[in-house]
Amino acid sequence: MKKTDINRLINPASIAVIGASETEGKPGTIIMRNLLRSKARLYPVNPAYETVMHIPSVSSVEQLPPNLDIAIITLKAELAVKAAAECALAGTAFIIIVAGGFGETGSSGRAQEDVLRKIVETSKSRILGPNSLGIFVPEANLDTIFVEHGDKALSAGGSIAFISQSGSVGVESLGLASNTGYGMRAFIGTGNKIDLSEMDFLDWFFNDKRTDCIALYLESIEGGRDFLELSGSGAEEKPVVVLKAGRTAAGAAAAGSHTGRLAGSDSVINGAFKQYGIQRAWDDEELCDATKVLSMLKPAVGNRVAVLTPAGGFGVMCTDYIDTTGTRADLQMAVLSPETVAIIKEKTFPFASCINPVDFTASGTDRMFIDTIQALLADQGVDIIICIALFAAPAITNDLIPALANTIKMADKPVLVFTEYGPFTEKYLLDFYNHGIAGFPSISRVVRAARFLVERGKLRKTMRCTDSSGAGRYCGESSKEIEVITECYKKWMAELKTPGKPDELEAKEFLAAAGLRIPEKQLILPEDGPEVLTGLHFPIVLKVCSPDILHKTDRGGVRLNIGPEEITNEITMMRQAFPGEPLIASPMVKINGPEMILGALHDPTFGASVMAGAGGILTELYRDTAFRLAPCSRENAESMLDELKIAPVLSGFRGSSLDKGKLAETISRFSLAASVVCANGGQIDINPIVWNGEDWIILDAKIILG
Repeated sequence: MKKTDINRLINPASIAVIGASETEGKPGTIIMRNLLRSKARLYPVNPAYETVMHIPSVSSVEQLPPNLDIAIITLKAELAVKAAAECALAGTAFIIIVAGGFGETGSSGRAQEDVLRKIVETSKSRILGPNSLGIFVPEANLDTIFVEHGDKALSAGGSIAFISQSGSVGVESLGLASNTGYGMRAFIGTGNKIDLSEMDFLDWFFNDKRTDCIALYLESIEGGRDFLELSGSGAEEKPVVVLKAGRTAAGAAAAGSHTGRLAGSDSVINGAFKQYGIQRAWDDEELCDATKVLSMLKPAVGNRVAVLTPAGGFGVMCTDYIDTTGTRADLQMAVLSPETVAIIKEKTFPFASCINPVDFTASGTDRMFIDTIQALLADQGVDIIICIALFAAPAITNDLIPALANTIKMADKPVLVFTEYGPFTEKYLLDFYNHGIAGFPSISRVVRAARFLVERGKLRKTMRCTDSSGAGRYCGESSKEIEVITECYKKWMAELKTPGKPDELEAKEFLAAAGLRIPEKQLILPEDGPEVLTGLHFPIVLKVCSPDILHKTDRGGVRLNIGPEEITNEITMMRQAFPGEPLIASPMVKINGPEMILGALHDPTFGASVMAGAGGILTELYRDTAFRLAPCSRENAESMLDELKIAPVLSGFRGSSLDKGKLAETISRFSLAASVVCANGGQIDINPIVWNGEDWIILDAKIILG
């Protein structure tokens, strides 16, 4: 990645505006007017003007001083490319191209982008865009955005760096967020990313002392694992929240693979983000709410929530949202200690409800709010407090806001506020924000914000258990083990009966060589029949063994619980159903608990990835799966298992005796083999893998080679 001093872009001393104008409504006019507030020296470029906004103008780029920090090009696409070449020749550090009409329009636009890439390759200049709104740094009054974006409401600055591939998503999101308080350190519109991308800015913002949280809107992820490595390395100290659009696009999948059919590219992205400590938003509102609360409050150390309200109905609704599970971290209502309940009874009314949610009714006062908050903060059974502040109550005044701010500013627990007051809601939320309090305009949003804080706390604990690569502590020698498995793989490939098409027995042999357990006795039956079954203990399983029959159960190619009196007849029927195909005979394995599936495939963005989930013949019906990248640590494997709907069964539900820790160890070991197979374009399906009371045993497996 080409290294450049991003500081010259964020804190420029000199800016040229090419296409600067005084005609109302033109981008060159709006941008020029915005930049008049900055401290940078401005150089308008337009042959039609001698001055632009009382600043001397030049007629061409050639007349500009050399080595400017930024050139903003507001011309249409064809002229913008020519101007960019001239700016690069003059040594301009950063070129921002506002115009669209490039790669998003088709082949001619992509050709123009190729010219821009050549300019970058042959000069020291960097290009932001094209199709970029540029940058917005409120504290420095640096603003190149020519559409409405809440700039006045965000002018006080803040600590959130917002990097957006889409200008419209970025500015509309910020405009809405600014209405209720949002702290903007800087906005970067990356546009088409022909040069500068999120990768170039992440490192700078991670090292920027004024940045506490990073928001990203991405339609494509540049750099794959490099993006994860960079994000993960900084995410332990500064939260990273990503809104990844295009999540329903299917990833590349080989026909006949459970793993391929279950793994849209988004499933892998979701697991990869969790593995590297990145939090995910599902829409623009979530992105803004998450980064707002994460920039203002410390992570929650637990998930026990206390709710304080002057209105019982809102308290009940809040409880409903807290008790509802979903894709985010689970919350639970805190059980208040007797001491806390006694204090609240003393400080409120005899008729107040002093359990959780605490409801002192619409007769409550500012003082009751503060006394109750103090009691909840002191309760060791409370991790998070949600304060429902309704100013319609007669004795609740505007004085509550600074009093609440003074009460919680030194608190070691996050306190969030929900408020509604008709047309004055946004005003009150801004007042809360300006006093350092994270407030939200609905019950659902404030509870969701609490989930982000709990999620953040859990991710930080996981990150401390793993190294920056995400592979973690599975084994400090994992790279050496992968080398050993690679050699096994090469030898195994060379010995396949049908080159490039391993059968079930061969797939199991490779997985066994990689350290996984398979049934101890498995025999290939020759044509001369059952007398070779000597040494197998009945009952047995009989299966067709062909690399061309991937789903044996669907084809009737699996017969279970065969006794000695049935074996001859079963073999005869199987040979008739699958003429010329070998058969496998092996003892039935005692199964304790549910069948599981493990899988591996090569993701086009991130490479080797692994899946774990509920297995068996209904795998694709349940679709109860989780993904991580390979290799993954035991801790990451355990977090995969915790995401599953059947997770309680793996943790002793109704006396189940499955060894979850051993399954996590097996998944981590499997991820090493997955790294090797996927690196060579292959996929793996293990379905099922079962617990036999002592270990997790692979009953069926297939490897599809690329």
